[in-house]
Amino acid sequence: MKKDQFLQIVRSKAKAALTPEEESMFGAIGEGIEAALQAEGVERAKQLTAISQALGTVDNGESLAGIVRNLADQVQKIEDRSKRGMSASEKLNLRKQLEEKRDEIIAARGTNNGWAIEFRAKRAASALMTTGTVLTGAQAVNNTNVYDDMEVLVIQYPRNFIIDAIGGRQVANVPQTWQWKEETTAGDGVIGAVNEGAEKTLVDKKMVWKYAQRVKYAGRIEFTMEVEMDMEQLLLQVVDMFEQQVLRAWNAGVQAAIIAWAPAYTSTGLDGFFKSPGIAQVIEAGKLHVSDNNYTADMVMINPVDAAKAMIHQNADGDIVYLPEAVAFGGLSPFVTNNITAGTIVVGTSNIVKEQHSNFIVRRGVYGDQFKENEETIIGEVFSNLKLPTVAQNSWVKLDVPTVLAALTAVGA
Repeated sequence: MKKDQFLQIVRSKAKAALTPEEESMFGAIGEGIEAALQAEGVERAKQLTAISQALGTVDNGESLAGIVRNLADQVQKIEDRSKRGMSASEKLNLRKQLEEKRDEIIAARGTNNGWAIEFRAKRAASALMTTGTVLTGAQAVNNTNVYDDMEVLVIQYPRNFIIDAIGGRQVANVPQTWQWKEETTAGDGVIGAVNEGAEKTLVDKKMVWKYAQRVKYAGRIEFTMEVEMDMEQLLLQVVDMFEQQVLRAWNAGVQAAIIAWAPAYTSTGLDGFFKSPGIAQVIEAGKLHVSDNNYTADMVMINPVDAAKAMIHQNADGDIVYLPEAVAFGGLSPFVTNNITAGTIVVGTSNIVKEQHSNFIVRRGVYGDQFKENEETIIGEVFSNLKLPTVAQNSWVKLDVPTVLAALTAVGA
């Protein structure tokens, strides 16, 4: 009941046209009725009773109070009728069971005998996500004062390595094969000083084709339509969690490829230089290793355990000094992740590695018996192609912490 509808009823019941003052007064009453009808059952009845007690007569034998009480009764009846309805799945199950009992029902009607049907709106779902599995541990709450918070607290994971560390580029179509030319030193001449009239050195430049193949990172989830009907917002969050899971698998795959591609530490001028080296010195040795090959390292991939150790220095007496991040990581940008095992550190030049990827692709459909079982499948996938040039392999280095610590420790220290 809106304010204007209430005024229209008042005008139809009044003996004469309402004055401006009466229009204003009844308009205010209409606003009160509109607010009261929007309240819950008990509060609504209380507000309407207060309004009806304050109203006067409009026509002989009928009062505004009576109109308000009649409106309240109509709203209550409508609310009672709408409290319980059958869902689409319940109707489908009921229709099926009625059809199965058709002959018994016809026979019972013909003899005026009583009949009964047992109705169970239940099915065994083969989907991975049913209401029970999504809401594991849920229980009935016999309390009307409940706030249903559908926000899901999720497990935390590190930021996107491909985007934040190596600057992967999204493209409309990821190529199946990525090919590029690399220089090879085989047959190269040596440039040097040449005397007047002497023959110049012949420099033989050779190139070789290199290739990278496209990789697909994908997974799927299955769910019943009841989950979507009853918990739409929760399903959206589950799909978002599924998307993040696919993206993490993509990140882990790219990181694993880089770790496998990076060459191991051999030696630098820091070998045998320290009395008591730590993780910070291992990172510095990796930075120098890259510099010795004419590249400039700008990032370090490191496990959370080793990252914590890098910022702690302990002398022979056990005294601890906490190092600032810039010192602990030698000015490199740290990327802390559990995708690299503790005891292994990778230092590298981020712009040497190239990557192309698609956006996150979602496909929705059914397969097998899912259609008749009221289930659906969502597939999520990312296509990626990673360029790891062989000629620039020494722009990265993989450091085995115990091995490098032993190499850095001075003899007799």
